[in-house]
Amino acid sequence: MFAELFGRYLVSENIIDMPTLETLLKQQAETRVKLGMMAVAEGLITDAQATEINQKQQKEDKRFGDIAVEIGALTDAQVSGLLAKQGSPYMRFIQILVDKTAVEASDIDGYLEGFRKKEGFDQSELDSIKDENVGGYISAFASASQPYITNIAGQVLRNMTRFVSSDFYIDRIRKVNEVPYQTLAIQSCHGDHSFFIGLLTEKGDDAFLMIANHITGKDYDKLTPEAYDAVGEFINGVSGLITTELASERLVIEIDPQEFYSNQVIKGRGYVLPIHIEGKEILLFLSVDSEVSVGEKALDIRVSVNTEKSAGAGSDGKPTVVIVDDSGWSRTILRNLLEKNGFAIIGEAEDGQKAIEVYKELHPDIITLDITMPVLDGIEALRGIMEYDPNAKAAMITSAGQRSKVLESLKLGAEKFITKPFDPTLVLTELKSLVR
Repeated sequence: MFAELFGRYLVSENIIDMPTLETLLKQQAETRVKLGMMAVAEGLITDAQATEINQKQQKEDKRFGDIAVEIGALTDAQVSGLLAKQGSPYMRFIQILVDKTAVEASDIDGYLEGFRKKEGFDQSELDSIKDENVGGYISAFASASQPYITNIAGQVLRNMTRFVSSDFYIDRIRKVNEVPYQTLAIQSCHGDHSFFIGLLTEKGDDAFLMIANHITGKDYDKLTPEAYDAVGEFINGVSGLITTELASERLVIEIDPQEFYSNQVIKGRGYVLPIHIEGKEILLFLSVDSEVSVGEKALDIRVSVNTEKSAGAGSDGKPTVVIVDDSGWSRTILRNLLEKNGFAIIGEAEDGQKAIEVYKELHPDIITLDITMPVLDGIEALRGIMEYDPNAKAAMITSAGQRSKVLESLKLGAEKFITKPFDPTLVLTELKSLVR
């Protein structure tokens, strides 16, 4: 985030050119920051002092920090603080900027101040950008008159860092009444407030594919159902976090299944936040408590269930599990986790109706049921399963914000609840407790 934004400021001021910036960004990840450069950049020592210490290093077998403390240039506490920051993206970019261009470490403060003033950041916002602290800088980019817009944008970016590290930057949010798109993944939520949260591309599918590849670790070259599904599940994770956050305010929000569209127009009051990742742009669309039409016909995106049973399922004493989720990516995550930890997966289903059918056919020890699904949701599927087998062991996949659904599930006989995004330790603890 910092490197891209500050680098583009330096280009606009003719301090470096764009090809140089692109080279610096590629080399940034491999750079180890020199302690002396950091100390100068932070105003703790002068260039002359750094040179003196470097010369001593050439003659003595000692570290930069040890010599700096010996000559009184730095304190032990200052050295410890610099060492803690040594791996930060901000310092790595400054290191390579100084190493590979004519920019001097002593010039950095002046350039940073110019950057801050030009972009209109206050000092705390600038510090947050340097520290990759989304909560500290998001209001500078995504301030909106409608409630919750800034919070949702922040949740999206915090989630994105789980997959794309900090290799992205954002532009300022803008209000829209309609947005044409080529590809759209979107989720609506309703209740005490209504939300639309979506990711879209205006031209081309490259940015959409890139998000899917980062999330799954695969290399999709076209928009397969699995690629759509991965982006949709990313949005679903954000929706779950938002509903969880609002639950603390005693607000009830229900989550609808994700939908996918192509080559149409979103109509209605909302906001668009541009996100740039590796030179490609994807737009975050957000709307709260507004009438919105996202498209006339959704795409039929279904990820086929995995029909393979775990090796030795049913014959080696392993607890048997059926996984039910409309997201193929979520099913894959759960399957891989459970198979590695002593469970046998004997079936999958992608909606509540098929969940009932598969349960009746396979009689698993445990069935996991996502609450938000098409055809029949997890609650209705649970109802049908418990009517067939009152002793069924069911674990519901939910978010903390779906309180009313949780209570209804308990009344119907669900015994455990697993929240998204999945915490492997908690998932295993809850499911193992069902078979003791």
